[in-house]
Amino acid sequence: MQRFLFLFLLLLPAAALAAGWEPYANPRFGFAVEIPPGFAMVQEAGNGDGRTYARGAATLAVWGHYLAEGDFKDEVAGRRETYRREGWDISYDRETNGWASLSGTRGDRILYHRVVRLCEDAVSSFVLDYPAAMKAEISPLLGRLVKSLHAAEGCSSAQGAAPAAR
Repeated sequence: MQRFLFLFLLLLPAAALAAGWEPYANPRFGFAVEIPPGFAMVQEAGNGDGRTYARGAATLAVWGHYLAEGDFKDEVAGRRETYRREGWDISYDRETNGWASLSGTRGDRILYHRVVRLCEDAVSSFVLDYPAAMKAEISPLLGRLVKSLHAAEGCSSAQGAAPAAR
């Protein structure tokens, strides 16, 4: 009986963490992502490219767009350069042919940007921007959020190019 109780208490936080995730699917660009608990939608783009959510002082922007110039590598390089120009100190930078993740700090803010390839020269991204004071609250959500951003069913080229985060 004690072992059962111990196992139950051990699994309780994991179940609580899993509760409250909301799916968001974007039909215009063909991607989906799970929105973490406590994030409420504050704005939906009028053109259907994405949404912005907030949880206290944290913001989560999720969107898709077509690559206007260049390829996926150019897109990531452009984002990287923009963040550096804006004063972000990029401390995590991983890129493959199908996905990229950039993370860094600026002052007391933390930024995490995930971008994945979709079909037909499109990409989807999320940017999570939050104060360092919320790190303990936000960090446990990040892994699932990263893994959940993916191309919709039927986009076989993107599904093969953008595996879940590691």
